[in-house]
Amino acid sequence: MSMQKDMLRKLAAVVGDKQLLTHADDKAWYIKGFRVGRGDALAVALPQTLLQLWQTLQVCVAHDVIVLMQASNTGVTGGSTPDGNDYDRDIVIISTRQLKGVQVIDQARQVIAFPGTTLTELEHTLQPLGREPHSVIGSSCIGASVVGGICNNSGGSLIRRGPAFTEKSLFARIHEDGRLEMVNHLGIELGDTPEVMLANLTQQQYQTGEQADWQGKIWADDYADRLRDVTADSPARFNGDLRYLHDSSGSAGKVVVFAVRLPTFEASAGSDTFYIGTNNENVLVALRRFLLTEMSELPLQAEYIHRNAFDLTVRYAKHMYLAIRKLGPQAIPQMMANKAKWDVRVSHLKFLPRNFVDRVLQFFNQLTPSFIAPRIMDYRSEYQHHLMIKVESPQTAELQSLLQQFFAEQQGGFFRCNAREAADAFLVRFGVGGCTISYCDALGYNPNERLVAFDVALRRNDDAWRLTLPDHLAAQVQVDSCCGHFFCFVNHQDYVLKPGYDAKVFKEEVKRYLEQRGAKYPAEHNVGHLYQASCEHVAHWKQHDPTNSCNPGIGKTSKKKFWREM
Repeated sequence: MSMQKDMLRKLAAVVGDKQLLTHADDKAWYIKGFRVGRGDALAVALPQTLLQLWQTLQVCVAHDVIVLMQASNTGVTGGSTPDGNDYDRDIVIISTRQLKGVQVIDQARQVIAFPGTTLTELEHTLQPLGREPHSVIGSSCIGASVVGGICNNSGGSLIRRGPAFTEKSLFARIHEDGRLEMVNHLGIELGDTPEVMLANLTQQQYQTGEQADWQGKIWADDYADRLRDVTADSPARFNGDLRYLHDSSGSAGKVVVFAVRLPTFEASAGSDTFYIGTNNENVLVALRRFLLTEMSELPLQAEYIHRNAFDLTVRYAKHMYLAIRKLGPQAIPQMMANKAKWDVRVSHLKFLPRNFVDRVLQFFNQLTPSFIAPRIMDYRSEYQHHLMIKVESPQTAELQSLLQQFFAEQQGGFFRCNAREAADAFLVRFGVGGCTISYCDALGYNPNERLVAFDVALRRNDDAWRLTLPDHLAAQVQVDSCCGHFFCFVNHQDYVLKPGYDAKVFKEEVKRYLEQRGAKYPAEHNVGHLYQASCEHVAHWKQHDPTNSCNPGIGKTSKKKFWREM
């Protein structure tokens, strides 16, 4: 106990008393995952500078505690929160939410991003410069951080750019003898000590492009060609792919990242979105192959929604997409944190139900209209399968011609969206990621017991899109939601089970079915605490974290020091 008090005193001296959270109510938002995962932590530290982050690490390593890095806490596999309370050491969660910063370099062709920077903030920084980031906000990652995407090799919805990846980062790791080391692989000379490195980086006191190791791979520039191979008997992308495991990339919290260097891309002068509907998924599979082989340039995005997911989103996650429309995605993380605080306050009022705040939100959702453009709602009524394809304006005529050619002989329809329809289509798509958790919250279900989620990379030559469950498994499902990055063949499938069924048994049976199809999982959300990590993934982690002090237990690995058997 005295050791704990000594450590907490030293942490408070680094970050300040108000930025060190030890009360259960204050920690509540940080110790519970957005969708799954929960456990206790001794404290939550919120450093406000990169130097404070380094000093916080020094205190944690000196006291032999577990370090769990957390950015926006928007992950869907529980990988940035504790998982239960069976760890062999105390846990300190280090939140990087206040460590924001983007440095535009190399004539705006590249950026350096700090740990707390969100994708939305990066996008807004680059917009006046006519540039775009590698990734944009995706369906399940409203408020997601740039560094979190790199650590998870997140895929995202931009077809041409592939999973988040870079060889260039500044990170800290713990050696087997307990020594904490700062590793500068940014390809930029910053100095000889961590303190000098961080001071020069923060003040942007450095030269770029002059070091011998400036050159290097900073994005998955081979992805588009890989995607066009529709005959390949393997997925286009998946977590644990050896091609994308390098230092912080794919590290899943096993190193502490201070900065990453990433490319930017020339912004589109304009875009158009086409909305497609059909009642036959084979039509969409054929359309995917047709367009991937026939289009002169790949589209910007191609996003799928099943009618079930559409309906759940409009009914249970309407508050989410309306908030994005009115306030922008940058407001969502703080809104989620505020909701968590209200949930805690309500929990102290025993005369109110545990899910009172969710009931209020759902009362609003039930009383209000969909606010979705009429033509999209008409397609919802007519078709089960919905696909939206966004292209740059110069591609519009080509895509329209190809769609007319295709649907002259196939069942289904399409229309070119106006600005309102395009915005609404992607708002619904972005809301899908939270629709099943909102459904569970509204009905008072425990998502850890009832919600089973799959993040699946299908083979590029697969002739099916949906997951067709055996009858005995389908009978266990109360509702399901399916969306995905269709041209990448990344399927996000959620099941809410009927009461009385074992979610773990259900998931294992579905995984066997997926393996028979040659699929890989997870595709882009990383293993978190839901999936078993591959041998290659674990080897990458052990190389950088031999003491197993950073995010132990990830990928269903050991939670013990030095990776001892559990």
